[in-house]
Amino acid sequence: MEEIAKHDGTVTAVNDGVVTVHMHVVSACSSCEAHEKCAFVDQAVKEVHIETAAWKNYTVGDKVVVCVGERLGLKAVMLAYFVPAVLLIVTIVCIIIATGNELMAAVAALGGVALYYLVLYLKRNKLKKQFHFELE
Repeated sequence: MEEIAKHDGTVTAVNDGVVTVHMHVVSACSSCEAHEKCAFVDQAVKEVHIETAAWKNYTVGDKVVVCVGERLGLKAVMLAYFVPAVLLIVTIVCIIIATGNELMAAVAALGGVALYYLVLYLKRNKLKKQFHFELE
């Protein structure tokens, strides 16, 4: 059985079939006793649009729990961070070995990562179908 990641949120909009939820996401170091005085605590407000057949059951201001499978979270990290980092490093190493030109390697690597993110952007509708959030 897959582990479920849960985040508390507040409903900010309810439209035809879609519930918009704002979540305050805090970094893992928030459990540290000194996190209130630390400048490195990462906090952000994330907005998630969740398609649900039960959208009529929610109103603006409702407190909800957003659930997502941990496997999907790992897949998102892979697509957003790991794959581009590997692409960047492999491109730099290969071009430096082939040409010895560091400037060309840097430009090609950055261009490759930009192209990768462009492809992700163009495939966003297909990816949305794979990443499914649920409300509890």
